[in-house]
Amino acid sequence: MQIKFSRKELERLNCSDEEVKLIMEYQKKLPFPDNDFETSARILHNNLGVGRDFSGWITGRIKKYNFIEHTDYEIRYETSDSQSGDVDFTAFSKQQLSAMGVKKEYYITLTMAKELCTIENNSIGRLARRYFILMEDIVVRNKEWLAVRDPEKEEYKKMSAEVDAWCFRLWRHHASRSEYAVEADMLNTIVTGKTSQQLKSEYGVASNDLIRDYLKKEHNEELLFLEQQNQVLLLMDMGFTERKNMLTKMHEVKFKSTEKVVAA
Repeated sequence: MQIKFSRKELERLNCSDEEVKLIMEYQKKLPFPDNDFETSARILHNNLGVGRDFSGWITGRIKKYNFIEHTDYEIRYETSDSQSGDVDFTAFSKQQLSAMGVKKEYYITLTMAKELCTIENNSIGRLARRYFILMEDIVVRNKEWLAVRDPEKEEYKKMSAEVDAWCFRLWRHHASRSEYAVEADMLNTIVTGKTSQQLKSEYGVASNDLIRDYLKKEHNEELLFLEQQNQVLLLMDMGFTERKNMLTKMHEVKFKSTEKVVAA
């Protein structure tokens, strides 16, 4: 499997315009692997401007730089015949494999891919290596983002349940869609200064998409905190305006005060 990011996902991970451009171009050329031994050496070869045939290039690189099978690379024999899995293709020559429609492919680790890019010592190789390194960092950043966003989603569900219970206690009716939206917009406005619709317009997000899937980690961290605090205030049967004022102050104390200390 390969990992692929959209432009909006890269932007919410704080990627620069230059980084976004590089990734959007190279993830089409060189799919980023989800696991080891998933990078095709042939695809890498085709994109490095090597100027020699693939078979001679990969075997020469393996021999010269002491790459180790099952540590740095794996060999797979690929054929359109799904019933040929039990055939020992290692016993056949290159010509025989070609006649049978079988390709000998090399799948390499990300570390080996970066080394091969460095070995080529050309502008394309340096750019490809930078892409691999950048993607490694972005995968980590995305995991950190999800580590905030996933709990925030769950906390929003809990808050929605409390909003519904609050409406029923005070008004004897279950919360409507608009009442949930008002609560969400209250929190969005406290954190970003904008409503959901304003944010969707700014980020170019479709009306049926969740805007918080496009917000940066810091915003979702703040929303997670406010959702937790709002549940406590709802249980105290505070009115909307009182809760909004209280949550605004809580947000300012927890996050704005921290910013002032860091700035100082």
